[in-house]
Amino acid sequence: MTRVFLGLALLMIAQQKPDFSGEWILNREACTLSPAAGAIHGGVARIEHRDPTFHYKSTLTSESGQVQIEFELPSDGNEVVSSQQGMKSASNLRWAGESLLFTSRIQLPNGDLSISFRYELINEGHRLRAVEQLRGSGRDQDNIWIFDRH
Repeated sequence: MTRVFLGLALLMIAQQKPDFSGEWILNREACTLSPAAGAIHGGVARIEHRDPTFHYKSTLTSESGQVQIEFELPSDGNEVVSSQQGMKSASNLRWAGESLLFTSRIQLPNGDLSISFRYELINEGHRLRAVEQLRGSGRDQDNIWIFDRH
């Protein structure tokens, strides 16, 4: 009987992982951005999250144009290696409590670049906070991106 309750308790804990799915609108006023990212004034992120699959696509807008980001990773922490336009990257996504941690290393001609994001749902799931740290190739940045659920 104790094993049944323990099994049910573990199942309930496993089911409590948040679902990040939805369309998210950048709340620029709520963000804390480094000077390198400060020109961004708008954006939209679309997430399709069916754990363990996490698909992220965003378009960030500045006066000089748009930055588009898209990736799909499993949330099991396994490293996924890819190569695009002659650049090799190794990325993974894993759970840390109710947050998803994304890390990526990209080999660039002028040195390696590492990027990490901590994705969290805040304000009872009405906001997405993405805490970014970028290091390498003279592009060091620390940013806190805030998106409101559309």
